[in-house]
Amino acid sequence: MKQPARRFENAEIADLGNKVRAARAKIGMTRKQLAVASDISERYLAQIETGDGNPSLSVLVALAAALDLAGAELLPEGGERNRTAALAAQAVRRLPDAHLPDLMNWIAQRVGAKNDKGSRIVLIGLRGAGKSSLGQALAKRLNMPFFEMSKEIERASGADIGVLLEMSGQTGVRRQEAAVWETIREAEEAAVIAAPGGIVANTPVFDRVLATAHGIWLAADPEDHMARVMAQGDFRPMASNRAAMSDLKAILQARSSDYARAEARLDTSAQNFSQTLEMLERCARTLLERNMHYSA
Repeated sequence: MKQPARRFENAEIADLGNKVRAARAKIGMTRKQLAVASDISERYLAQIETGDGNPSLSVLVALAAALDLAGAELLPEGGERNRTAALAAQAVRRLPDAHLPDLMNWIAQRVGAKNDKGSRIVLIGLRGAGKSSLGQALAKRLNMPFFEMSKEIERASGADIGVLLEMSGQTGVRRQEAAVWETIREAEEAAVIAAPGGIVANTPVFDRVLATAHGIWLAADPEDHMARVMAQGDFRPMASNRAAMSDLKAILQARSSDYARAEARLDTSAQNFSQTLEMLERCARTLLERNMHYSA
């Protein structure tokens, strides 16, 4: 015998319907337009909005994308445990990415988290952003040692990254990333470090990197990324891949929100190398001075 739906489930489904209807109205979208944008039938949308539908996860994801919402915003209490947490999460989701580093620093100060960043500067960004060349030049100006994590990984493992991937897979590379970072962190209170572009996919290590160093995102136009890599003699990005530029742009888009977690962002395409280095030095010194202020 089929059991009747629990009352709280009915209330949550009704709440979902209200949220969809309100979000649609807010952006001036008709139900028919939402049906087209989400690839969900107009009839089923009507059932959802009136609380008679019980959508699957894939339907929720499609609705959120069509309404330009975070998926959690359609869930009861935004997926949080209580209304206060839901309101806080909602406020954070609506912050511009550029404000998130300041918020994280403020939270760290409020909860009394230990500042373990020292005078370490880590440069993040996609390959071809200038992390190696600018990093070495910055280290000289700051009188600090320079480390390129990819080369340190190869030195520690005795194999280049390609061979390491073949032998140990992504798990092996990620394990080496973690070990190399901790080795540098423990040995150097002050250093400039160039992180691999794909380190953002190793979430625990990337979190650790940003918690123990001052991150600067070196950004560049996709065309500059490609040209710089090829200027180094590496023609692999274009080899047998007519969609190389499209792929590169997709990677940039997928990683941008993670790169934006850095404390600062510098566009390396907007000026020449000397000017970029001057800007990078000023940025790094500002972060280090701020750190001294927080630690005092």
